[in-house]
Order: sequence, then structure tokens, then C-alpha cells
Amino acid sequence: MAIVRWDPFGELMSIQREMDRLFGRLGFGRLAESASEIAWMPRIDVKSTGDDMVVYAELPGMSKDDISVEVTDGVLTIKGERKAETEKSEEGWLIRERSYGAFERSLALPEGVEPEKITADYKDGVLEVHIPKAMAALKPKTHKIALGEGKKK
Repeated sequence: MAIVRWDPFGELMSIQREMDRLFGRLGFGRLAESASEIAWMPRIDVKSTGDDMVVYAELPGMSKDDISVEVTDGVLTIKGERKAETEKSEEGWLIRERSYGAFERSLALPEGVEPEKITADYKDGVLEVHIPKAMAALKPKTHKIALGEGKKK
């Protein structure tokens, strides 16, 4: 299992979204003035396929030009920005929950993964990142030590 870097900012935003939901149900409104004030974080799934690992990220409504995938010092980073649609003043929004803004998700990769062999595809709002040999790198490597006769004193 891969070690995932702790994202304290993401956790704080998650708590804020839950508080907004709770206060909204109680009729007190939102803690933030608008949805654009709340950071948006795409959901990801990580799956093993044999010796490879595949990361799926939900990025609906984004163009591939707004998405960046890179590996730095053994950390896979997906970042980008979901841009808000232009709003006309005559439109009367009753509820607007879609979030916009910049995001960044990072995952620590196992030792031995070759970054130049990682590939990514983006189709229908889903980013798919293939990391070859990632699961093989996680398997424990055992080296058997031969027992000698020992030294006599």
C-alpha cells in the first residue's frame, strides 16, 4: 500500500464543507460567503493492476490544458484549475454548489518507480495515470543469509 502524504489544508476544507452542510440544514446559511471561497479538491481512486498502479482523478468540466501531472522527488502531483463560468447578473441562482479554483493532489510513490515510464490519459472528465511496476516495488524483498559453522574459541 502506498504512503499518502498528509494534506492538512484539504482536511480543513473538508471540515468546512461539512460545517456548511450542517448549518445549511439548520437554516443558518453557509459559513463561507460563496462557493468560490471553498477550495475544491478532486476525488481520486487508486487501483492495483498486477504489478502496476492506476490513479483515477475526477476532473469534470476541465480541459486537458488546465491539468498538470508531474513527479518530483518520488511524489506524483496532479494540479490544475477549474475555471468558473461567466455569470450574468440577470440570472437568479437559487442554489449554487459547484466549486471552482486551483487544486493540487499529491501521492508518494514507492521507491524504484521510474517517472519517465508513467503515462496519463484524460477522457470524459476522468484523468487516468498509469504507474508501471509500482506494486512490484512495494513487495517485500527478502535476502536469505546462509548460516556458517561459526568460529570456535
